Amino acid sequence: MNITIIGAGPIGSYAGYLLAKEGHAVTIYENHPQIGSPIQCTGILTSDFDEFGFPVDSFLVNTIDRIEVFSPARQRIAIKQKDYIVCRIKFDNFFADKACQAGATILLNHSFSRKDGEELVITDSKAGKELRIKPDIVIAADGPLSPTAKAYGFYLPERENYYGIQAVVSGKFESHTIKTYFGNEICPGLFAWIAPESATSARVGVATLKNSKHYFDRFMKEHNFTAREIQAGTIPVYHPRQKLQHDNCYVVGDAAGYVKATTLGGLIPGLKQAEVLARSIISGESYEKGCASLRKRLLLHRRVHMI
Repeated sequence: MNITIIGAGPIGSYAGYLLAKEGHAVTIYENHPQIGSPIQCTGILTSDFDEFGFPVDSFLVNTIDRIEVFSPARQRIAIKQKDYIVCRIKFDNFFADKACQAGATILLNHSFSRKDGEELVITDSKAGKELRIKPDIVIAADGPLSPTAKAYGFYLPERENYYGIQAVVSGKFESHTIKTYFGNEICPGLFAWIAPESATSARVGVATLKNSKHYFDRFMKEHNFTAREIQAGTIPVYHPRQKLQHDNCYVVGDAAGYVKATTLGGLIPGLKQAEVLARSIISGESYEKGCASLRKRLLLHRRVHMI
């Protein structure tokens, strides 16, 4: 089959790899000029990532073995947990390279423009022209505000999106401990974080439904941090009414809102969802039914978040 994937992030590229290695003609369209940039994610993976069997050392920045949770009153609880902090540019390119090696084609500077009947209109921003394509299958992997999902009628207006702001800062840090800070004065509805890249460098950020910049600036000032670089992005939260398939289009990853409401982590749920999607396309099984166990876990995260 002729398969079009909109978005060459790790989820879209992984789906492309799984489908291309089964002999499907896969083309992945990426609107940015470089894979993995701009960075819009903290880049934390839980140890569940080990289940995939990928060589984490090729994109690993640091390994975490403890999380410290600070209450609004600054009481502290320490939790033993293994996490990985990764370089998102290397991480994204790892999956893009796998897709290309399996036979997929990735076209940079190409973005979804609109749906015109059964055709998709793709804009080549570098050449300044439009392409018209008519694929057998379309996979929307183009992020939380997915124009592809909107064009196919997937997008839920009631779905919540957080706005995250993160800085890379210098200082002295416990190199294997992530610190999280809770409280309405710190980061209403979620938490602020300090995730060390090393003993002298860390990723510091907040994510809120509104006024993120206000809370970010205050957290940075309180800890006397100066940003070496700033990263920001929209982060969706799982919604149980989200549909995953309509006509010949499927949504995956952030475009489907498959993100944990407790931590806003979407990489592992998205990669698992990509596996379900590939199996569904290859075998003809129901994609919605295949995602049932993932939905159950994400719904649990949503309920915990509400509490």
